Amino acid sequence: MAVGWSGCLLIAVCGCGGGSKGSDLEMIPVTGIVRLDNQPLAAATVMFNPLPGTKGNGAYGVTDNEGKFTLIDFHEIAGCPPGEYAVTFSKITQPDGSPIPPGAQRGEVGMEEQIPKAYSVFQPESIVTSATVSKPSGNFEFVLDSKRKPPPGMFN
Repeated sequence: MAVGWSGCLLIAVCGCGGGSKGSDLEMIPVTGIVRLDNQPLAAATVMFNPLPGTKGNGAYGVTDNEGKFTLIDFHEIAGCPPGEYAVTFSKITQPDGSPIPPGAQRGEVGMEEQIPKAYSVFQPESIVTSATVSKPSGNFEFVLDSKRKPPPGMFN
C-alpha cells in the first residue's frame, strides 16, 4: 500500500499531464514594441494567449519606458512556443493615471484599465490583435488606437 501512496504523491507533486510545462516545449525568442496612438506604451502587460492547436499556456511580457517587451512563459522561461496567438494588452492604474503603489490593494486605491476593451479582453470569437510565433525568432510591433471600439457583439 505504501507504493500506491508514493505513486499518488509523485503524481500530485509532478503533475499529471494535461498541459505542457514550458521546459517541455520549444521556445522561440519573442520581442516587440507597443505603441498607443503612436506613442510608446510603458508599463503595460502584453499577453500572448494560445489559440486552438497551439501548445502551452502562452507567454507574457511587460513594456519598458520605450514600449519594448520580451516574452517569458509562466514558468519564467524566456520565449514563447511556436503557434498562433490572440494578443491582449493591459495597463492598470489609479483613476488619475498614476501607478498602483507597491503593496497597495487595487480595490483600496481604485483601478482603471487604460487600454480599450477591444485590446484588453480576450474573447476567442472576437480577436482584434493576433500574432504567429515561428522560427528563428519573433519581433512584433503593435500599434493600438485609444479610440478603437470592440467588434460588434464582443461583450454580449
